[in-house]
Amino acid sequence: MKNYEYIIFDMDDTLIDNLENVRYAYKKMIEYKKLEYSDEGFKKWYDLDKQFWLDFSAGLISVPDEYKYNHDLFVKYVQSLRYVKYFDNSINIEEAFKINELFLNSLKEIVVEIKGARMVLEKLSNKYKIVIATNGPKEAVYTKIDKIGCSEYVDYVFSADITKNKVTKPDEIYFNEMLEFLNYDDREKMLIVGDSLKTDIKGGMNSGIDSCWFNKDDELLMEGYKPSYIIKKLEELLEIL
Repeated sequence: MKNYEYIIFDMDDTLIDNLENVRYAYKKMIEYKKLEYSDEGFKKWYDLDKQFWLDFSAGLISVPDEYKYNHDLFVKYVQSLRYVKYFDNSINIEEAFKINELFLNSLKEIVVEIKGARMVLEKLSNKYKIVIATNGPKEAVYTKIDKIGCSEYVDYVFSADITKNKVTKPDEIYFNEMLEFLNYDDREKMLIVGDSLKTDIKGGMNSGIDSCWFNKDDELLMEGYKPSYIIKKLEELLEIL
C-alpha cells in the first residue's frame, strides 16, 4: 500500500446523495415556473445536466464575448445556460439567471449524506489531508459539508468555478491547478475517490494520480478505465487505507 498523504473526494454522489438534493431543487424550480412536477420532467433535467457538463468539459459550450472576461459572469452564464436548454429556449438568459440563483439556493436546503460519509471522513482526517474536488460551485460545497456535519474534517475545497483556465474534471489542467492551489506536487501520495468513471477515474488517469472508484450501484467497469481500487461502500476505504 502506498503512503498517501492527500485523499481527494468528489462531492456529489460520493459524499452526498446528489439525486435527492437535485430533485428537491428541481421541484422548487418547477414551482417557480408554475408547472407540475413529474418524474419524466425530472429525469429530463437530470440527464440534461449531466450531459451539459460533459459537453462543457469537451469545449462544446460556447459563451458570448460579453461573459468571457469576467470570471463571475462567466460562471453565472454557463450555469444558467442549462435552464435555457431545458425550457427549449422559451426563456431568455436573464430569466435563467434568476432560476439559477433559486436552484443553487435550494440545493443548500436539503442535503442527504451517503451512508458512512461522516464516519469515514472523521477517521481519515486523523491521518490524511482531506480535499473536496468538484465540478460544482465552491459555495455549494461548503453548505453541503456543513449540512452533513463534516466541515471540521475537510482541509481544502477545490472547484471548477475557481479554476483560472475554466476547466472541469477530468481535464488534466484541472488537476494541475488543484495541485497549485494545494501548494503540493507529489502525485504519488494522492488518491482520488469518486463515483464517476468519466470525471473522477478518468481525471486520475489523465493526471497520474491513483483513483478509487466508488461503485455503489454495482456497475460494470467500462473498457478503457483503470481505477487503482474499487469499493462498493465508503467504509471499505478504511480497509484500503
